[in-house]
Amino acid sequence: MATEVLMPQLGLTMKEGLITEWKKHEGDAVERGDQLFSVENDKAILDVDAQADGILARIIVHEMTSALVGTAIAIIAAPGEVVTEVPVSAMAPAPLADVPAGKSVPFAAPSPAAAPAVSVAPGKSSASALGTSAQQVDGFVLASPLARKTAERLGVRLSDVRGSGPEGAVLARDLPEAGDWYAMAKTQSGVLGAAQSSSVSYDDITLSRIQCVSAERMADSWTNIPQFTLYDEAEASLILTLAERFKNRGEPVSLTVIIAKLMAHAVAKHPRLNASWLGDGMVRAYRSVNINIAVDTEDGLMVPVLRDCTGKGFVALGAEMKSLEKKAKSKSLEAQDHEGGTITLSNLGMFGIKRFCAIVNPPQAAILAVGSVNDKIVGINGSFEVHKVIEYSITADHRVIDGACAARFMATLRSMLENPALAME
Repeated sequence: MATEVLMPQLGLTMKEGLITEWKKHEGDAVERGDQLFSVENDKAILDVDAQADGILARIIVHEMTSALVGTAIAIIAAPGEVVTEVPVSAMAPAPLADVPAGKSVPFAAPSPAAAPAVSVAPGKSSASALGTSAQQVDGFVLASPLARKTAERLGVRLSDVRGSGPEGAVLARDLPEAGDWYAMAKTQSGVLGAAQSSSVSYDDITLSRIQCVSAERMADSWTNIPQFTLYDEAEASLILTLAERFKNRGEPVSLTVIIAKLMAHAVAKHPRLNASWLGDGMVRAYRSVNINIAVDTEDGLMVPVLRDCTGKGFVALGAEMKSLEKKAKSKSLEAQDHEGGTITLSNLGMFGIKRFCAIVNPPQAAILAVGSVNDKIVGINGSFEVHKVIEYSITADHRVIDGACAARFMATLRSMLENPALAME
């Protein structure tokens, strides 16, 4: 009996995925556990295994095409079984179930009867078989998420736009066909309009999916979260000595790892920073400190998670961080490497940046931004000395954390940076 392959939810924030590669082709034998396809979500490219034995009878969503979570993307059939049906779920997105915080959704093969099917004759598209226009199924207009968001923002009805995507789906690039409003919007957008109306040469650059999602999330954070930032600095001699000691012993404990460990202990003393805004007067406080560490890669910023930072030593965290960095740069991060972060650390000190203000990474309530270590002349008892100083800032969601709470955290962190032994108490 044929089984639908659905777009899995590989992360709590994932709403859609981009099929980057099919590991199997139509007609290939498939066994449970075989790598079936690769999907790019908002954080990484992940391989997905087959959950049923049989023959890959039909690929519904082809490479470099997006599909919403829960949408049928392929069909696995029994040997000798002829598949002449395409599920309606491949045309319209399945409703997304609520996911409790801290839980992941397994990729399970549903019953073949989970969705009605429509017979499709050879050589016919499923849309024409349904007897509707190529871009509508049962009144639902097929469109990419970006096209939907853009159309909603500009007040355009997608049903008035002729789609050029798979099965006639409306893509963002199709929106100019809806009328002069699109050209006018681009002209009024500033830089783009100025470039088009002048002799200035330019290149339009297509961002990676990860960069696009990051851009949307940061814009959403900046627009919807009331954020404030506090700055401070600390004497850095002892953490530099500690980092040098680990280096001489050949242990992979970087300055970032040391700061993350000390940060975790400071957060544990001020648990409101380790929380999320739920709305309706509710805040969720997390019991363990799991720190997202920003890692720069060719495809954009990755933020894998160091887990239980208060319960692990420097060496264990260093080994975990090294593994995550390697996986991030080789594009092999798994879904669980991104899950469960409760606060974020961004360190630009290696680029010589003295200090900066970071943007809260939702749904978290705070992010620590760390700059470089620099020499600073300090007055002590009427004389002047040169000290190594590190600057840092905390940006927080004011709905969860007030200024006094953030200030107390910064003071605690300063004490721990200046005396790392306090984290051992």
